[in-house]
Amino acid sequence: MNFKKFFALSLVLILTLTLAFSLAQAEPQKKDQKKEQKQKTTLPTDVKAMLEQGLANRQVKPDLPFSFTGHYILPAKGTYIAIFVTRIKNADLEYAPAQSISAGDSFQTESDIFFQVYQNDGATPKLVTENKAYGQFAIPASDYNPEGESFYYLGYPLPAGKYILAAALGNRKTKKIGSTYYEFEIPHYEEAYKNGQMDTTSLLLLKNYEQLDTPENFPNFHKDYFGWMILKAYPYTEMKFKPNDQPTLMFMIYGTKFNESQKTSLEINFDIRKGDTKIVTFTPMTYDSPFIEQPIPIPAAKQVKVTDDKGERIESRPLEAGGYELVINIKDNLGGTTLEKRIPFELIVE
Repeated sequence: MNFKKFFALSLVLILTLTLAFSLAQAEPQKKDQKKEQKQKTTLPTDVKAMLEQGLANRQVKPDLPFSFTGHYILPAKGTYIAIFVTRIKNADLEYAPAQSISAGDSFQTESDIFFQVYQNDGATPKLVTENKAYGQFAIPASDYNPEGESFYYLGYPLPAGKYILAAALGNRKTKKIGSTYYEFEIPHYEEAYKNGQMDTTSLLLLKNYEQLDTPENFPNFHKDYFGWMILKAYPYTEMKFKPNDQPTLMFMIYGTKFNESQKTSLEINFDIRKGDTKIVTFTPMTYDSPFIEQPIPIPAAKQVKVTDDKGERIESRPLEAGGYELVINIKDNLGGTTLEKRIPFELIVE
């Protein structure tokens, strides 16, 4: 199957990321050059005490139930952006009818998320930073269901390392608050270059994205989307697709070689499989940047070999619902290295 490359991203984003990574790989960062990120912020005394007291045993406060179920690690100039994913029931965030005319016929809630980040590579977790973010969220009255759920995304920049995220989420009006703990790791992607290997940041599949007029500030806390540099990105968090959907795949490749013009020579093969069977094989694509942006058309049918009394022929059959994988095979023509990545997803057939 053929598909095309679309470079809808701002040239500023691509150039910023590409230049930053080519320079970082040319002169890998030394450990004594890494600056520990510390920001002096003030959390409410009671919230800070609650998070610290629950840290050792990961003791959560369930009054406002929430937990982080996953995360994305994204490239940024000089660091990484960690995006933490949580799914929260509307009733738990206590949405209420809007009080202002400007808000229209909707339900709204106002929340604060307070968090601490601890290094988790020793016997005792070490506090790196603490911060907070405000969120005001709305749901049209026609769509509101107290039992409904939405995805929320907390974004924050961090260097490579092993961490614990301690977070508390509170409702501004009712003062109800809940807490959770989440362990995660940001790989030392720059090590790929020194080890003669390739690696990638999180493989994003996006429903849609918009370019922002100004870069996103951190920390941030959003509903339905996350902010990343100059992008407002709406991910397929549940990784469920319908036939003929066309998510946009985005990721950064580390460990690639650059030519004298600071360009790469990458060849990437994409295919979709069910088990060991290839359902669709796409035309190989070439890229001169380690930042990949590629629409992926989700097929509606597969080609099947049929033999009967009419002879042998190839027929098109609708794809069955169930689990599939997007398989990505990357070859660096300059460095001679290869890498395979797989993204599991579910196909929903109505």
